[in-house]
Amino acid sequence: MTRGMEEKDMKPVPVFGRAWTLICGGMAVATALACLPALASQETTSDTAFRDDPQAHALYDKMFDTMKKAKSLSYESRYHWESKGQTLGECAYTIWLKKPNYFRMEASSVSSGKGGILVGDDKTLYLYWPTGRPRFYPADDDETYRQTSSSVYMTKPAPPGGHSIGHEAGLLGAGMCMNIIDPSSFHGYTDSLQKHLDGVKSLGREEVDGESCDVIEASIMKGQRVWRLWVSRKDHLPRKLKETTHVSHDIITNEAWSKVILDADIPNDKFAWTPPAGWKQWRVPEPEERLLKPGETAPDFALLSAEGKTIRLSEFRDKIVWLYVWRAG
Repeated sequence: MTRGMEEKDMKPVPVFGRAWTLICGGMAVATALACLPALASQETTSDTAFRDDPQAHALYDKMFDTMKKAKSLSYESRYHWESKGQTLGECAYTIWLKKPNYFRMEASSVSSGKGGILVGDDKTLYLYWPTGRPRFYPADDDETYRQTSSSVYMTKPAPPGGHSIGHEAGLLGAGMCMNIIDPSSFHGYTDSLQKHLDGVKSLGREEVDGESCDVIEASIMKGQRVWRLWVSRKDHLPRKLKETTHVSHDIITNEAWSKVILDADIPNDKFAWTPPAGWKQWRVPEPEERLLKPGETAPDFALLSAEGKTIRLSEFRDKIVWLYVWRAG
């Protein structure tokens, strides 16, 4: 489940925040697409929630407070997420953050080396791909992708505290979905998960790469999502992070932070970017630009049902079909 909704208010949460609707020849198909595969079940696991430990909760709050009060912050991270023992993506990324509203994230896939760069110059967010952008489905047909796969960039406003690096990370094409802790917390952004925090408990202390860390675990949405954090006692920032999302099968994300530096002098040039000559601004096509026209036949496709069975659209020929693929969290 993605971040941003309570279970009782579940609505489509598509890629780029848009719902894709197809209406064609007696069939109505509405789909909301997200960066994870459709999940077979969205039941919460309330038995994994636990009583809040005030001391552990204070460490959790101190971690976010440290990020928000810092003048600058930089770190490297190794990111890996998996489900059912299968790797969904693995990348390395580096973050530079500076007050009042500067940021830069560079990410690359461990397997392919492909990825992108996200830059914020205090007012505007730029996202570009030095080796060519990834293909976004269903927005890209073959011809569209061929014409716009290279020398393009995206941009949008990035007001202080009003942007989320985490929600843009999946667009970098490096094989990640979202950072476990949104880097924009540094700029005052509040992750939508935080209002659903059930409690925090202590799991003792461990060393990570020679640093003494307090290990804490946070339950979110009645245990539907669990964060385990190894928080350095030196600077109150994580060195290891593990997120487990409990659905029909667990989705596990791990991060390892290194080279964590607080309050260094980072020049503003680090956060400046101008599109090279010949580059063009690009955007994901609006849903209405990709809709089938009335009377056109929808292309056949197959999906897994909640029971794990394969369902084909062609099996419902001449019937009205509402296809609702969603995630929330």
